[in-house]
Amino acid sequence: MKAMNWLQERIKDTWKYLSPLLAVGGFIFLFIGSQKQITLIIDGNVEQRSTHARSVGALLREFNLKPGPGDQITPALSDPLEDGQVVVFTTSYPVTLDEEGDLIATRSTASLPENILAATELRLYPGDSIETYGRASGKVASANQHNDYWLRIDHGYPIRLMMGDEILQFSSSASTLGEALWEAGIELHVGDQLEPDASTPIDRSLDVTLNRAAEYVFVTDGQSITRRAAGNTVGEILVSAGFSLAGLDYSLPAVDEQPPSEGEIQIIRVVEELLVELEPVEFETEYVPADQLELDTLEVLEPGTFGVRSKTVRIRFEDGEEVSRNIEDAVIAVEPKNRVIGYGTQIVVRSLDTGQGTIEYWRAIPIYATSYSPCNLGVPWCGTLTASGKSVDRGIIGVIRSWYNLMRGWSVYVPGYGPGTFEDIGAGIAGRDWIDLGFTDENFEPWHQWTTLYFLTPVPPLDSIPWILP
Repeated sequence: MKAMNWLQERIKDTWKYLSPLLAVGGFIFLFIGSQKQITLIIDGNVEQRSTHARSVGALLREFNLKPGPGDQITPALSDPLEDGQVVVFTTSYPVTLDEEGDLIATRSTASLPENILAATELRLYPGDSIETYGRASGKVASANQHNDYWLRIDHGYPIRLMMGDEILQFSSSASTLGEALWEAGIELHVGDQLEPDASTPIDRSLDVTLNRAAEYVFVTDGQSITRRAAGNTVGEILVSAGFSLAGLDYSLPAVDEQPPSEGEIQIIRVVEELLVELEPVEFETEYVPADQLELDTLEVLEPGTFGVRSKTVRIRFEDGEEVSRNIEDAVIAVEPKNRVIGYGTQIVVRSLDTGQGTIEYWRAIPIYATSYSPCNLGVPWCGTLTASGKSVDRGIIGVIRSWYNLMRGWSVYVPGYGPGTFEDIGAGIAGRDWIDLGFTDENFEPWHQWTTLYFLTPVPPLDSIPWILP
């Protein structure tokens, strides 16, 4: 019991000395953990700094940076500071705003006059002018230069210009009326009447009247040319302005019409060309019987040649663009010659040993075979009757309608299926010679394959044989 009390006393003494050390170590650990690496950009100069500051304001105080009026700090002073943060400190420079003699002193970090004015209550309107002094073209030469930047703003005076039925209103800070009109893109020409005259100073609002001499816009050769001219008709105006029409050229409006009120005259340059085009004329293919060839054999007897058609085309161009193309003449210069292909009409009877005995056939062709039965028709119902009236069974063969019309009831043989006759009509398969093999539902066999179709003897009458299968 005494030993236990002694041990507890020793533990208390040890903890009394150890706990302050642990507190100091924890503080050091927290201090090291709060250190941040930040990027500080001061007036364009980039510096990498280490800090324990918790906010942007604390960071600036830590490095003795004191923001003044107009200085720009990003992020805001109250924003928390994060590890890796980029802090931008831009020092403002003094600016003097001269609004027609009224001076306003301010500071700004902006480089363009428009941006400096945007931060003030001064507003620019159409016709106002700005002159800059101190910093060329309103650009900040250097972040270290804080020389005064002087902006002079001259507000424009309103001008009301009447030109015939048109009234234009604008403002200008130019010295004279002539300068104001020039800045507004209004040119004065010989013979124009301006009241008051162009030398009138702009020191107040003005009502101005401009009566122009006759002016026309001539649109020709892809250009718009403005010239002054006189005349009672379009033709006289064209001559007065130095334009001429040649050949098939014409104008809009026409030369005998009165000058257009809108002041635009189009000159259409017309050129016509005759073009002779040669194009091939396709030949046709002609099939003829060839007794020297075996059935189902083709041979080119004459290759055929293309003909030539000659066309005379009149092409009309207006201002360089084709507007019409008309065929004036078309003749066959060289007649085409047909291609002649001979098809075999020689019938040769052959024999073939099959598992069901020897057969004799007079024609054999590759064929794609499918199969069907009363309840395997590819439709949701069953049917037993065929086109010939017979019931679907083994030996009943369906073909396309053209075959059925020509060869109904003919006897054939299919390896693996056996003998059969053409008794039904099927849809067929595009681009293939095709047959559909009949079965009962009980003995149905699915067929989807190429095979050989043998036409069995006796040979039908020659006038009933389709020499070229449809």
